[in-house]
Amino acid sequence: MTDYLGYAGKVCVATGASSGMGRALAEMLVGCGAEVWTASRGEAAIEGQTDWVKLDQVSRDSIDGAFAQLPAKIDRFFGVAGVSGVKNGYVDTFIIDFVANKYLLDTYLAERVVPGGSITFVTSTAGVRWAKEELIDEYRDIVEADGWDATIDAIHDLDMDDAGGNMAYILAKRAMNFLVASKTAELAARDVRINAVLPCSTGSRFMTEFYEAMPGARKQFEASVGNSKPIADPSVMGKACLYLGSDLAEYVSGHCLIVDWGLEAATLTGQLPDMLGMELT
Repeated sequence: MTDYLGYAGKVCVATGASSGMGRALAEMLVGCGAEVWTASRGEAAIEGQTDWVKLDQVSRDSIDGAFAQLPAKIDRFFGVAGVSGVKNGYVDTFIIDFVANKYLLDTYLAERVVPGGSITFVTSTAGVRWAKEELIDEYRDIVEADGWDATIDAIHDLDMDDAGGNMAYILAKRAMNFLVASKTAELAARDVRINAVLPCSTGSRFMTEFYEAMPGARKQFEASVGNSKPIADPSVMGKACLYLGSDLAEYVSGHCLIVDWGLEAATLTGQLPDMLGMELT
């Protein structure tokens, strides 16, 4: 049988694999014959994985400690870890969902991911339309800040520290999409691809937290084209990550893959109302 995905024997690292889509992805990688390393705050007990290391993305020391244990050469990296912001403050949410990923990308992945390798981050459909010029102006300084401390200083400069973590969640996801796009040429020079998966509402602890915090928004979270597939199973997003990291996607880089059963396309073409309340052009 031909291994079209190309994971057999490859060193793969997945963060956030203790539950949800990260766990689903890690199990698929094991099934594809990869050497799977997981990194998460809670232990990821994945049958067949090579090892698990503790990683708390709110802490730079924890990131450094995790990468001291992870392989020096990585074929495929998947950054799935994140928080909804419902149970975290504005700054901590931004650190976990953006600053940590930027730091580990610049400090470790830029050198550790081997030529021919790939990097895939999970962001969110909350971050669609990230390329609108007026939105980029909101987070450009954060994305372009040099280093952990400078990036956090740029977040403080927004003067939003007392805002809810859910507000940071949206901006952090847009910033991640911009970061992925902005790293494409730099990584291509090393023959490394980078992409993002933008999940729609997915059955996970995130949705439980959102429902608890904003019960009136349940209809919006469950919106879908034709109301036929309102909530995705975590494995759906695991499959999307599996594709982007695989040999099948060898010419795909700098791409933000929206996985939402056509919801954004139907919105942009006027078939559905805009749930984000934004100008579409």
